[in-house]
Formats: sequence, structure tokens, C-alpha cells
Amino acid sequence: MIAAFTLCVALLAPQGFDELARKFVDTDARVRRDAVIGLAKLDTPPAWEKVVAALRDPKPEVADEAQLQLAGLAGTAELALLYGKDTLASKDEFVRLRTAEVLGRLSEMPDSAPVLNALADKDASVRRTLCWSIERLANAGHWSAATPALGELARKDKHGGVRGAALVAHAALRAESAESLAALALDGDAQLRAAVVLAARALDAELAHVRASAALEDSALGVRLVAAESLAAGRDARGARALVVLLESEKELRGRWHTVELLRELSGLQHRLDPRPWKVWAAALSDGPLPEPRKAERSDEERSVSFAGLPIRSERVCFLIDLSGSIWQKRADGRTRKELVDEELRKALESLPESTRFNVIAYTATPTPWQRSLVSAERKNVAKALEWFVARKDTGSGDVWGALQVALADPAVDTLVVLSDGAPSGGRRWNLGLMKQLFAEQNRFRRVELDAVLADASARLAREWDEMCAASGGRTVRLELR
Repeated sequence: MIAAFTLCVALLAPQGFDELARKFVDTDARVRRDAVIGLAKLDTPPAWEKVVAALRDPKPEVADEAQLQLAGLAGTAELALLYGKDTLASKDEFVRLRTAEVLGRLSEMPDSAPVLNALADKDASVRRTLCWSIERLANAGHWSAATPALGELARKDKHGGVRGAALVAHAALRAESAESLAALALDGDAQLRAAVVLAARALDAELAHVRASAALEDSALGVRLVAAESLAAGRDARGARALVVLLESEKELRGRWHTVELLRELSGLQHRLDPRPWKVWAAALSDGPLPEPRKAERSDEERSVSFAGLPIRSERVCFLIDLSGSIWQKRADGRTRKELVDEELRKALESLPESTRFNVIAYTATPTPWQRSLVSAERKNVAKALEWFVARKDTGSGDVWGALQVALADPAVDTLVVLSDGAPSGGRRWNLGLMKQLFAEQNRFRRVELDAVLADASARLAREWDEMCAASGGRTVRLELR
């Protein structure tokens, strides 16, 4: 009977593969995505080869799914699929990028030789992602190889983000020293200086405090924000006092609000931007670990500007507005949802202090910025931005990931405000769960705040956005446009 059962399983398996293989070439991307999931469940070499091929699928929901499923690879033979011409050695840089990220989610150590060779990839984003993957593997106990190449990248790569990722990965392997971090903290690249603070946290609590305290005086806001978060993570009185000093000296509105949020989490108090009550609280603290904060109800924030109910806590802000899909539907009153968004944007921009610098990006399949970089919120600029946005007639799918990349290309931006129904529908990225992780890594040396106004979003999508925004120190609000 056992033999007969085994024979039946053997006969059924190819049929399952054949059916999934047919779905794999279906014209409907949803069917192809389901096929990728089914093929991964088969867990056979031919099935995995199909999943690898799906990394090249033109539809992001299929390629993202393949990227997620490939983390289930295990064993020397199967893992070898990640090192070939269809993955880590592909001519397609985005396939290499996807593969580089997969490596960090494996449940066992990959072959170190092809991974280390790929650290010389010509594309900076691939090099950075490989460093991040080695860091994640090291933290999970799945990378034990000596990796001096990381130290070389941290000191010599042309891109600051790569250098930062390499440094943090090297520290995760316990391969950096206090002396080397002190030298790198003087580097001219802000991303590397922020990485020094994060690397110190991976090495030693006292070193983390020393490096974070020094970084509070950095000229770059992103470095100061990373330092503030590191001090808050220590949850002790000296770190809390340092945060109060930062609040008093911080010039950027985004930096002051972020410091206040950290202090609120440490204390349970709901003081605002005025440093005086925070100084009273800090002076009364006993040395050592902080007591558990009391739970306090959130108070109304002082605010002069909001966008669709979301307080704007920045003077360096970019608005990203999704013009895909349902925004062009008409309401019962005969107006389109776009017309309501026009009104909300008008109220927000006309309320901005002239000291604020802003930009607007309208996005569908192609993100279209109003200006190449932030401009002052003087009245003539606000009027021009509104005229430009009201006249937009863009339609099509919505590439939120591409819009984020366009916005982040401006180094002056410290806050992004997205208005969307929550559902990505175009571009190179689709899965919000994956996007959430990728954005957090991309943002960890800069700490741009991501806020979102979610228009008629489903509960599931809203949860994903809540988590992605919260990881950056940002918030979400719901907006009814129906």
C-alpha cells in the first residue's frame, strides 16, 4: 500500500507542475503570481527554476512575489540558483538587485564566494543591498565568513550609502573598532557618519552613547536624527538629558518634532516643542535606566498647517499625490475626487510659512515633479504649483515606489507626504510588505519622515502604510473621498 501511495504521489507531482507551468505564461499577471506561489510550494528544482525566471516578469506583482518566495530556497544545490546568469550574475541590474535582497532572508548561509565577488557589482544599489543582506545573515547567525571586503567598501566606495551599509555589516560581524569608527565619524559623507552611529550600537552600549552624543552636533539633519534615536534606544537618564539639549539647539522643525516624539516615548509626557518643561523633567531623573513611562493620552498638537487632516511638521516637505485609478471617479455631487484633492492641496500650500521649502510630485505610471528640487513657499511659487497641479490630467497605473525615488533624489527633503488609495499599481515594486523593508533600509542613514493620507484605503493596505510610515517616525490619516 505504501508503494502504491508513493507511486500516486510521483504521478501527481508532474501534473501539478505542468498545470502551474501553463499558468506561469498566462496573460493575466494575477494568474502568473499565483503560479509562482504554487511553484514555490512544490519545492522541486524545475519549479524553483521557474520562480527564478519570474524575477524578470514585467509585472511587479509577479516579480515581487518571486523575490519573496525565493527566500524559501535551502540546500547547496538549490541555493546555487541564486548565483547564476539568471540571478546574481544577470545582465539585468534589477534582477541582480532582487537577488541581492533575497540572500538576506535565507535561513542558512549561502556560498560566500559568489556573494563576495558580487560586492564589486557596477551598480551601487546592488552593492548596498548585498551589504545589507550580509548584515542580516550575520545577525541571524547565518554568515560566519571573514569579510574584509566590507571594510574596504566602507572606506573606498564612491557612494555614501554603500559605504554606510558596508560599515554596519562589518560591525555586525564584530570586525570594526572604536578607533576606526572615530576616524570615519569625521568623513565628509553624511550617510557614512550616520552609519558610524548605527555601527557603534552593534558593537558596544558605551561606544554607542559616545558616538551618538558626538553626532548630535553634526551638520546634517539625518545624522542628528540617527544619533537621537540611538540615545533614545539606550533608555537611560544621560541619553534623555542629551535629547533635551538637542531639542533646545535644533534648528530644523522636523528635527525638533522628532526629538519631542522620542522624549514622549521615553517619558509618557505630552509636552511639545518648548524645551523648558522637558528640562524640568530631565533634571529630576535619577542616573541610570529610566523608569517605565506612564501611559498618557495624546494631546492635540500645535499646528498651523495640515494636509487633509495630517499635520505638517516640516519646513522641507515634498507632496506626492497619486493620480491613478479612482481619483478620477465622480462623486454623488458631480465633482471628481481629484477636485477635492485640489482643494486640500490648496489649503495646505497656502498655509505654509514662506520659510518653508516644498515641492509637489504627481504620479501615475510616471512620477512627474513640479520642480526638480524644493522651492520656497513664497506666494508666487505656491500659486504656480497649484495652477500646475489643478491642470494635471494624468491617468494610468500608480508607481508609488518610483515617486518615492524621485522625491528622495532631492537631498534637501526631510519629509514626504503621500496621498494615495494605498494600492501600488505600477512601476517596479508592488508588494507593500516588501516595499516597507526596502524603504526602511534605504532611509536608515537619512531618516526622512514618510507620512501618508490614505484615501478610501482598505484596512489591510492601511495597516501596511501605518507600519511603513511609523518606521520612519511618520504617521497616517484616513480621508474619505467617496
